[in-house]
Amino acid sequence: MAADGARVADRPDAAIDSASPGTDAMPADAADAAPWRLPGQFSAATTEAWLRRRFGDGNVRVADVPGGEGETSRGILLFPDDPSRRAYLYFQDAQQLRGLSLVRVMDPGSRWRLDNGIGIGTPLSRLVAMNGKPIRFSGFDWDYGGGIGDWNGGRLQPPDDESQRPIVRLTHGDAPPRSYPMGDADFSSDDPRYPQLGDVVSVGEIGVSFPGEDDL
Repeated sequence: MAADGARVADRPDAAIDSASPGTDAMPADAADAAPWRLPGQFSAATTEAWLRRRFGDGNVRVADVPGGEGETSRGILLFPDDPSRRAYLYFQDAQQLRGLSLVRVMDPGSRWRLDNGIGIGTPLSRLVAMNGKPIRFSGFDWDYGGGIGDWNGGRLQPPDDESQRPIVRLTHGDAPPRSYPMGDADFSSDDPRYPQLGDVVSVGEIGVSFPGEDDL
């Protein structure tokens, strides 16, 4: 499972984003007007039928979605042919596609953002500035590399009682190997061994998990 990340704040949405699961959703041709925010209208009650009403039938595809260690599970690809809008949806009941447990976004150039503005490509230096304290994360170049494990009580630390858990995972991109830490161990954003870390490491995945999520 991806590590917990920045807090997703509550927000009043615009009229175009007023539909919710169990109600009539926006017309499919209005989907491009939607703010690309997470969690937005997604919740554990989100269904395949609601997604098709909300985003348009042609933008929702039932398919295998990637998990950890090369595994896959049955889920939904949202905007499967458009990397700028693609999202990966996972369910507690993968066969019936019930109980949305996780929404992941990991395509470079994606429009999706957490409600605090964090998105794919946000530099680690920016995360630290937003957090106000150093950030701890796992080393890179293994299946669970880059997962943020501790915000050190900073401004981005999710409260313990928050049911929807935002996700932020880091990537080193094409940075030279000695400029970032590797392996199954925890590291800090202010590690003096990697003085350029804040500039060479950035956000490679965002998402939000919902109560009852299975490990992926």
